[in-house]
Amino acid sequence: MAEPNEKEISVPWPTKTAITVQLTTPPKGIKHSGFALVLGPGAGGDENQALLVEVAKEAAKEGHFCARYRAKVPNLVAGTVAEKFAASESSEESAPAKKAKGKKAAPATKEKKESESSSSGYPPNFIRGLALFSYPLHTPDNTKALRDRILLDIPPTVATLMVSGLKDSMCQTTLFAKVFKDMKSSPREIVQIEGADHGLGYGSAKSHAGKKEALISAIAERTVQFMDEAIAKKESAMAEKAIVIKTKAELKKVADEWTVATTTT
Repeated sequence: MAEPNEKEISVPWPTKTAITVQLTTPPKGIKHSGFALVLGPGAGGDENQALLVEVAKEAAKEGHFCARYRAKVPNLVAGTVAEKFAASESSEESAPAKKAKGKKAAPATKEKKESESSSSGYPPNFIRGLALFSYPLHTPDNTKALRDRILLDIPPTVATLMVSGLKDSMCQTTLFAKVFKDMKSSPREIVQIEGADHGLGYGSAKSHAGKKEALISAIAERTVQFMDEAIAKKESAMAEKAIVIKTKAELKKVADEWTVATTTT
C-alpha cells in the first residue's frame, strides 16, 4: 500500500496568528471516508510527537483525513467543545420547523439566514468521538483539585477512548476510577498501560526504545479502530446501550520483539 500524503497548511485563527497544521490524507487508491481526526499536542509538545504522527498515518490508511496542529492553546477544552456541539444538535433535533397550514411561508430575511447559519454551521453528529491520551486529571502535587468536570460534561452521544499509564503521576488510578464510572459518554473505554508513565513511556533508558515503539503502534491501531466504531455507532442498535470497557495492556518481549497482551477487567 502507498504511504499517506502529508503537507503543511495554514489555518486562519480569529484572534491570533494562523495555526500551522500538518494535514495527512489517505494514500492514492484509498477512498476517503468523509471523516477526519484532529490531534493536538499536550503541554510542551508539538504536532510531531511520535504518537500523534503514528495515529495520523494509521487513520489515513483507513481513509480518514487527519490534522495535527501546533497551536499554543489549552487542550483540555476538547470535551467542552463536544458538549457544546451535542447541546446544539439536541436543540435542533427537538425543535423541528413548523409550517402554517394554508399559508405561504414568508421568505427568510438576510438577518435570519445569517443567524441560522451562525447557530447551526455544522451537521448533526459533527463530533463522533474523543481520544484522550494521558489525561491530566490532577497535578503531581495536588490530587484534590481534580480536572474532572470536562470529562463529566462529555455527552452520552460522544464516544470516548482514554489511554493512560498506570504509573502516571497526573492520573492516580483510584481517583480516576470514580470519575470514569460517573462519566456519561458511551461507549467509553479506558486502556491502562502497565508500567507506563505520563508520557506513555518507560523512562529514558535506551533498552526501552523498542518497547515504546511497540506501544505507540498498538495505541495508534486501537485509536483508529475506536474511531471506526464511533463513526458506525449512530447506525447501530448498540448506540442505545451504555457501553463501558476497562482494559489493561502489558508489553512482553517474545523472541526479541515486543508484543502487547490485553485483558478486559
